Amino acid sequence: MKEFLTRWSIKNPVVVTAIYIAVIMLSLLTLFLLPVRMMPYVESPLVSVVSMVPGASPEEIETYVSKPIEQRLSVLDGVRFIRSSSQKDNSIVTIQFGWGGNVEKAVQSVQNIMTAAESDLLFDGVNFRSYWVLPIDPLNRPVLTLALKGDNWDPLQLREFADNQLVDRLTQVEDVQAVSVFGGYRRQLQIVVDRQQLAAYGLSIVQVRDAIDANNISQSAGTLTQGDSEILVRTDERTLSAAEVMDYPVLEQNGRVVYVRDVATVKDTYEERRSGYRYNGDSALAVNVIQRPDSSSPQVIERVRAELETIESEYPGIEFSEAYDNSYLVNLIVDSTFQELLVSVVLAGIVILVFLEDFRATAIIMISIPTSLALSTLPFIPIGMSLNSSTLIGMMMAIGKLVDDSIIVLDSIDQKLRAGFMPMQAAIKGTGEVFLASAAASCVMIAALLPTILSGGLTGLMFVGLVWPMVFAFIASLLVSITLIPLVAAFTLKPHSEKPKRRTWLQKLTFPVNYGFRKLEQGYAWLLDICMKNREITLAIAAASVVLAISLYSFIPQEMMPLGDSGQFMATLEMEAGTSFEATDAAAAEFEQIILQQPEVEKVSAQVGFELTRNSTYFTGYSMGGVNTASMTVTITPLTERSRDIWTIMDNIAAEAKQTIPGIRRVALKEMGVDVMATSAAPIQLAVYGDDLDVLHRLARGVLDIAEANPDVYMPFTSSAMTQPEYRLNIDRRRAQELGLNVQMVSQQAYYALNGGMTRRFYNRPNVRQNSILVRYDEEDRGTLQDLSSTYITTKDGQQVPLSTVATMEPAQGPTLIEHVNGKRVVYVNGYYRKDGPASMDLSMAIAMQAGAELDFPPGYGIDSMGDMTDMMIEFARLLKGLLVSLVLLYIILVIQFGSFVQPLVMMLSVPLQLVGVFGALLLFNHTLSTVSILGIVILSGVSLSAAILLLELILAKRKEGVPRAIAIREAGPVRLKAIVMTTFTTLIVIVRLAFFPETGMDAYSPIATVILGGLVISTLLTLVVVPVVYSFVDDAAEFFKRSSKRRAKKANLSRVENL
Repeated sequence: MKEFLTRWSIKNPVVVTAIYIAVIMLSLLTLFLLPVRMMPYVESPLVSVVSMVPGASPEEIETYVSKPIEQRLSVLDGVRFIRSSSQKDNSIVTIQFGWGGNVEKAVQSVQNIMTAAESDLLFDGVNFRSYWVLPIDPLNRPVLTLALKGDNWDPLQLREFADNQLVDRLTQVEDVQAVSVFGGYRRQLQIVVDRQQLAAYGLSIVQVRDAIDANNISQSAGTLTQGDSEILVRTDERTLSAAEVMDYPVLEQNGRVVYVRDVATVKDTYEERRSGYRYNGDSALAVNVIQRPDSSSPQVIERVRAELETIESEYPGIEFSEAYDNSYLVNLIVDSTFQELLVSVVLAGIVILVFLEDFRATAIIMISIPTSLALSTLPFIPIGMSLNSSTLIGMMMAIGKLVDDSIIVLDSIDQKLRAGFMPMQAAIKGTGEVFLASAAASCVMIAALLPTILSGGLTGLMFVGLVWPMVFAFIASLLVSITLIPLVAAFTLKPHSEKPKRRTWLQKLTFPVNYGFRKLEQGYAWLLDICMKNREITLAIAAASVVLAISLYSFIPQEMMPLGDSGQFMATLEMEAGTSFEATDAAAAEFEQIILQQPEVEKVSAQVGFELTRNSTYFTGYSMGGVNTASMTVTITPLTERSRDIWTIMDNIAAEAKQTIPGIRRVALKEMGVDVMATSAAPIQLAVYGDDLDVLHRLARGVLDIAEANPDVYMPFTSSAMTQPEYRLNIDRRRAQELGLNVQMVSQQAYYALNGGMTRRFYNRPNVRQNSILVRYDEEDRGTLQDLSSTYITTKDGQQVPLSTVATMEPAQGPTLIEHVNGKRVVYVNGYYRKDGPASMDLSMAIAMQAGAELDFPPGYGIDSMGDMTDMMIEFARLLKGLLVSLVLLYIILVIQFGSFVQPLVMMLSVPLQLVGVFGALLLFNHTLSTVSILGIVILSGVSLSAAILLLELILAKRKEGVPRAIAIREAGPVRLKAIVMTTFTTLIVIVRLAFFPETGMDAYSPIATVILGGLVISTLLTLVVVPVVYSFVDDAAEFFKRSSKRRAKKANLSRVENL
């Protein structure tokens, strides 16, 4: 059975060769068909309810919108957090479900509850425009941002073209999920009411709004049935132009009809500017393209480019520039990873050639590497994988094992040739002898890896792209090693000859290496002898290494995901509350110039202000922007073409902006692309919770002071502040009642007097998307506080009274934003960290502990660590459980293979022995303990265990042949040394570039290479001496128990004889 596949392969060389040629061709086809991404896509577990309430304050939105929605959604199952952000004009309530769940089902559940909860939204309805439920995916950012300009195009016409024809055309492109437009001038029908004329007719501005809604209607009146036919009867009186609205009647008064034209003018114009866009400092419209999550961004972008060329030819004057192109970075990372993979294969070949001194043997092994990798890619499409940096690194990590399998088989075949077998028989017998050992080694590696992705959660989703390629590669390697390798060996290797061979030029060239290796074997034999003579000291040194590893653990910084220099970053600018859009726009322009002055910067795509429409597609799950905010997407040159890293550039920009731009509340810059865990606003995030907003912000300010005093925390800020300037309208209820008014009537009319209000129905013109209709006073009647005080309030009987008669204005300051987590009010203190300093988890804990010690938190107030720590503790625990499951599976496999419960424990000593190398390497190279490095430990456990298995297996085999223990150990060690060192050296050569010289965006995976590098070196050194020593102790114990059993049996027999 062990020889069946090998024998069949050698008997059918044409079939086997054809199969592997087909495998390579299918693999190439797979690589063309696979979607290409920068990183593996991890579906976000966030679902949000976004509501628009134009003109409302954060307190009003919290009370009437956010809180009722939160209370309704609390009945959902499987919810980890419900958080909300109530800010001026809008609300966003975000539900975080468990990672890996069914997001579509979650969206539907939230939608069902919201449908039932609509009656709870008791806001007076003046401007509660709409709400919608949508999945929030911070990772699925726009893959392409276009800067749209139109030569000789009217700005209003350009925006309307973008909102309609352009969006429709681009959303039809294959694999485009959504297209949104930002900036420019959006069409709006404005009813500008004359305050004096309105007062003359005794009307309120709300009555004008209601009249427009009553006349702007299109609906069915039913169906008329006449004989054999049915005729649809309908009214179509939609507002199609400004002139039509002028003729709408408002009311009848003393036999005369008052029309809109009597009290207002109607303008078909554009909305008040609250947003703008610039590309490299030039004004334009932003067109953001978001792809489907399972698609390939380079392919999507190419299709969009083709469509844009057609559009430009059809619409003269239209010009598109690519302000942000995700495919640039994707191609850069994938190309550099492919380069790493090819270099690794070449380096592995050089190592093998040097060790084997045989071109034929090296060629056979080198054939196995690309063939195994090709075979491993075939399952990618069926299981929905993409080609990204993670999958390519997984394949690169597997090269050491691929080489190991081929070397073991080839070495066994060579031994059979030396024993006098002919090549074909040697290939069959030799492969059959090591098949079970190779299969067990592959099972060991697979058992080490699978629990990490089968354990579910964020960890499973993050590393599925890295682990599956390794698992497939190990299975493919086993198949290739028992089919293709013996087939090629049978037809290319020659029978062994006893005649002395002349040294080849290759042997002469590699003589220094082989001489050095022979000295290494002698040195190892000498060391092994010393260790066997001083077993207790050797064991004590091994135990000391484990104790040292445990002591080093506390010095290692911890984070969720390592930082990575992706070559792109996001910059956010927030001005002080109350800053107008015009002032923000000017500050943002200065900020852009500071960014553009950096020599490494290539592109700056800047969005100033904020606009929220049903076409908006990208949300983070936290507070949205405002007129006093701006965000920039910045592309810089690749890592290999610049001297400064991305963090130095960002810190310089932030420092200069704070020094030169007045009125800044916060500046935040963060690298893009490598953080797959994007459910937090910042890696360092502390939530200060409590009830009273004044106390809450005072405590948050204290925590912020602590964060600012910490030199390792960069760009700290609070999520909100009590600095929003406002006037509070204090209504005299008694006086209002005397005039036939109530609080609602007064506040509603005051709101319209100052801000204006939207009609409930839209400006629906044929074949274009709907626009809003705004009713408001003329600008000269609403520009000052005096204008508001003197505005007239209309009573029920049409009497006009000044607002100052029933209300007074009180200046105050309110919150810029009110946030909740699970129903509690919170203020977040956010910040960033850098590679050279403490990691996010350590900084979060340090700030929280210092705040708890120095600040006086009243009862009901406190501080919680959020950010990376929210998921980090859960995922670390999940990974460690996966590691324990892996160890149990490894033990079971070894028990089955060796038929012993004790010997596998000796082999598994290599796992704790590697830890001192792992933690030492992390400290030495200033890396952190993260989910990435823990995965490296899991991979390392399987690799280091293979060396222990290889060594102990030969010792046990020699013992079965009757060789004394000391001689078996003395002979087995040097024999296995070459195979162990060659496999170890090949693995190290493959990963050394990733560890020390990562390309753009690859440095996030450097800890995996560092862990394997440090752990494998130390583990190999200790395994070669500690495993034989521990085996000797176990063997002594076994012999002792055997002798004791014999003595007891002998005594029992003597007792029975004496009794007789």
